[in-house]
Amino acid sequence: MFWRFGGYAQLSALDSILDKPDVTVEELLDEADLIQELKQQNSKLIEYLRDENVLERLLRYVIATKNPAPHDHEAAADTVTEARSPSRQSLFGKARARSISATRSDAGDGEESREERQRIKYAYVSCEILSSEVWSISEAVLDNQDTLRHFWAYIKQPAPLDPVQAGYFTKVNESLLDRKMEEMLDFFKSLDNVVPDLLQHVDCPVIMDLLLKIISLEKSEGGQGIVDVSRSCQL
Repeated sequence: MFWRFGGYAQLSALDSILDKPDVTVEELLDEADLIQELKQQNSKLIEYLRDENVLERLLRYVIATKNPAPHDHEAAADTVTEARSPSRQSLFGKARARSISATRSDAGDGEESREERQRIKYAYVSCEILSSEVWSISEAVLDNQDTLRHFWAYIKQPAPLDPVQAGYFTKVNESLLDRKMEEMLDFFKSLDNVVPDLLQHVDCPVIMDLLLKIISLEKSEGGQGIVDVSRSCQL
């Protein structure tokens, strides 16, 4: 009997969070039972996650990059300065830069580590939400074309991409393709320079897998013309 009450308490905890007028996306992403509740088709949770602003934040978290620490920039500047200095100073340039960086990082590593762990966690959970087997979430993502375009701007950044983050990006898009193939192909065709943008990441296996998956849909119903789009983008 106790396990039943335990399950009810967990469900009530999540529902109570959703009932708050000022609930934030981050509060939900920190909830351990979020993914399980999503799999169980918690209607209140799904309705919240389908909100345009919520989806925008989730998509941003999937592709959020690590912010370089201020002391990293300062250490790099010190190294450059010493590299241009007389030879005697340059002998100790690298060692001094490492020492400066280590001293500054000792003071801030705790906070930076916490923020980085949070970034990694939010990226993973957001990816799991957006690639879940909840059709209404996929529909809501496709309904917000501008937000999806911002999401796809991820591939415009120069190589190399972080392989884990690129994997999350690919997983979300493959899930959308599986559930909303025609809509995703229409969206793909509407993107400017999408194939060249993808091809600049030819060394990233998951991005190339995504491109090959898109091209392979030429023979599927509704996929006609995607190969022509790919060829014209490369010309």
